[in-house]
Amino acid sequence: MKKLLFLIFCIPLLVVAQKKKNGTIYIEHPAIDIVKEFDLAFISGDSEKIKSLVTEDFKFYNGLSTNFVNNKGAGTSVLIRNSKYWSDKLDDFKISSRPGAYPDAFEFKEGRLWVYTYDILSGYDKENGFKINTPYDRSIMFNEKGDKIHRIIESFNTAHFTKYNNSFSTIENGKIYKDHKFIGVVRRMMSNFERGDLDKAYEDFLPNAKLFDINLPFGESRSIEEHKKMSQELYENFEIVSVNEWGYPDLLEYNGDGYSLISWWVIILKNRKSKKESKVYLHSSITLNNEGKIQRLVDYYNGAALN
Repeated sequence: MKKLLFLIFCIPLLVVAQKKKNGTIYIEHPAIDIVKEFDLAFISGDSEKIKSLVTEDFKFYNGLSTNFVNNKGAGTSVLIRNSKYWSDKLDDFKISSRPGAYPDAFEFKEGRLWVYTYDILSGYDKENGFKINTPYDRSIMFNEKGDKIHRIIESFNTAHFTKYNNSFSTIENGKIYKDHKFIGVVRRMMSNFERGDLDKAYEDFLPNAKLFDINLPFGESRSIEEHKKMSQELYENFEIVSVNEWGYPDLLEYNGDGYSLISWWVIILKNRKSKKESKVYLHSSITLNNEGKIQRLVDYYNGAALN
């Protein structure tokens, strides 16, 4: 028992003994100011200013690279080339701290001065309008004197830049059908709405389907029962004179990602009280599973026309 108590009382002492301070963290530091100068020079394409802020043997590295053996990094010439490219390529090019974040300067007892940043790199491509908005974190090491940047290890969302690079290519993502058996799904639905047969109108919906409406608050949807109730209220106030295709529906079969069915309609309504006729223009976007059942419906129309 004495031996057990001795071990219990020793454990906290051992934990405390393992702590060892290795430097100081600063929220304000001259090195942080140098990094801010460097960022301003980089986004403006100021090559001379960049040269003045980095060492002659400066290197930068991709912190997410899996090349652990032969990663030699890139030097000042590549850095300047990148700066010129992005400053010419992007409108509103910025490097700014993430919301609630700020850079830290670390003065290590054994080692160099480092600055760690937690930023957002953003801008708009001047050619195609692609919006770049990605986390951009860096570990920045200074020279021994602490007045110039010696190394940068940067980490960013590579998938975001892959998507950006692809935006300049022509890439197919499936097929568009003018005629297809699944197009019958929306035609059956609209013809049954026209005739007032609500039970049949919802036959092609999955039980847990979500029905969205541009007139609902963003993100809200209706269940089938809620949508059916809304349709019944419509019939109480209006007579449906006709439902007409505007153009023709298109079925989009995505590469490995299901089907979308888009269609355009002109619905002529007669107010049961005033007997006045009006037109409602409807765009419908439907997501189908591989069996042609409706998983999701989004309707776009002027809700004020139904008041």
